[in-house]
Amino acid sequence: MRWHRPRALRLHRSAAFLRLYRLLPHGLLGRLGRALARATRPRWAVALAIRSWTERAAIHMDDFQPGPFASLESFFLRRLRPGARPIGDGVVAPADGVVVGAGPIVAGVILQIKGVPLSLERLTAGRHPAPGLAAYEGGRYTTIFLTPHGYHYVHMPIAGTVLDLRWISGRAFPQNQDALRHIPRIYERNERATLRCRSHDGHEFMLVLVGASLIGGIHLRDLRRRDWVRSRPFAWNRRFARGEELGHFSFGSTVVLLVPPALAGLPPPLGMALRMGQHLW
Repeated sequence: MRWHRPRALRLHRSAAFLRLYRLLPHGLLGRLGRALARATRPRWAVALAIRSWTERAAIHMDDFQPGPFASLESFFLRRLRPGARPIGDGVVAPADGVVVGAGPIVAGVILQIKGVPLSLERLTAGRHPAPGLAAYEGGRYTTIFLTPHGYHYVHMPIAGTVLDLRWISGRAFPQNQDALRHIPRIYERNERATLRCRSHDGHEFMLVLVGASLIGGIHLRDLRRRDWVRSRPFAWNRRFARGEELGHFSFGSTVVLLVPPALAGLPPPLGMALRMGQHLW
């Protein structure tokens, strides 16, 4: 299955607009976006916006619990029906989405669309001291873009413990394929959270949650943002089963899975549509 983008969702994706996006007030746009997404009145306008979104994004509600939804945000964070995402064996997809990057980790670098090299140090730590990355040399990365029509929670790809997490401040650039073509190093520039994990058999791996434009907030399960949104790492030390919920995005975003050679397998092909819990390798 390949990524299909409805025509109605291709607004504001020209090269000129995207290259000028850096000049926009990302913080102000985010606050306005959150206010609109969380508005519950007038109810007719909320219902109209949800219906329009459902039609334009070709959202099939069979997998999701039915409404009513009080706001756009509650619709965006709709829950799955029981059994809609069975958890496979091995390493599983941490989220619904489309594979926009996959391949080997070589010399501390992964690739963005059009072959733009991204530094693992800057991706995972920003300007802070990077976690130990030598063990990832020769491993694999998989970058998953969460699409508008899917399920927007992030789950554990392998049973293990989230040792700690680091918040990295940044901008809020969009992350659709057009933006990735015209805005360099988005994943190094946007707000993100790096989760350093250890599998039950002792191998470390990482998940990098990258915030996106407009609402874009990163939220972690049972944690208040004010407790972990800080300059130093936050020790979580919480065990999760494979497929267990880790957190969610307030709006669309991206997850980068980084694994060392001991956990690596053949990554899925570019453009492949994934469902959370689907076997990756």
